[in-house]
Amino acid sequence: MGTTTYAKADGLPKQYKQHQRSFLGLMLVLSCAFLITLLPDVNLTLFRLLNGIAAELPDWPLLLITDLGNGVTLGVITLCFLIKCPEIILRVIIASVLSLLLVPLLKQYFDMPRPAAVLEPLNIIGETRMSHSFPSGHTASAFLFAGTLWFAYQSHTIKVFAITFGTIVGISRIIVGAHWPQDIMLGAIVGLLCAYTAAYCPPTQLQRVNNALMLMFLWLVLVICELEKSFDKDIIWQVLLLRWGLLFTAATLFLRQYNIKQLLIQRFASKTQ
Repeated sequence: MGTTTYAKADGLPKQYKQHQRSFLGLMLVLSCAFLITLLPDVNLTLFRLLNGIAAELPDWPLLLITDLGNGVTLGVITLCFLIKCPEIILRVIIASVLSLLLVPLLKQYFDMPRPAAVLEPLNIIGETRMSHSFPSGHTASAFLFAGTLWFAYQSHTIKVFAITFGTIVGISRIIVGAHWPQDIMLGAIVGLLCAYTAAYCPPTQLQRVNNALMLMFLWLVLVICELEKSFDKDIIWQVLLLRWGLLFTAATLFLRQYNIKQLLIQRFASKTQ
């Protein structure tokens, strides 16, 4: 996948302005869907319909799919893209910080009960949570990733893939019984808005050694986070295999992209001058 060629136009990347209309169209569709899910009967009916799928499928594929919205798992997937497209590192960091601030604030403010707190019976796969349902953090992360790809690539195929990815992760949160449909819709909107805001940050061409150091730091942070979570007895081995496999893949891509020894020599030389 080739990266977009950017050009400045009224303070915004050219591609950003060209595709802004289609992005706003997507936001309009999501906003209308969100308003519909605010109707209690619609919200409950959609939840029952999608959550019923869990009874027909094995647990582990659903847990793998829903884990794609997990911070560590999706963080490593994003890191793999950044290794090939390092000029949007700052953009991803800005979008991620915005999401990390906004989603918990909304969860605390609304303090909506999860389906498990008010419904019985229902299908619960994975951890059972009772509170802070609105919005869905996994869905916000998935659509933040989708929105980042939307503004980073010109290909319509990639855009469709990105939105499909976010949609599948969001629907999986309902299937496993973790969220209401309205949680998913607001999570998608929040994630896309964070990506939209961060898209104002133009691609930044840092020195190759600085890119490498930032990528190494991000990888180490993700490894440390995963080491803490790997001792959770509720995580199935398939999810652990997915996460550590992605971490290994990211490390392999990084080593293919960068010559560590040469970069360290350049870094040392630049400090001694």
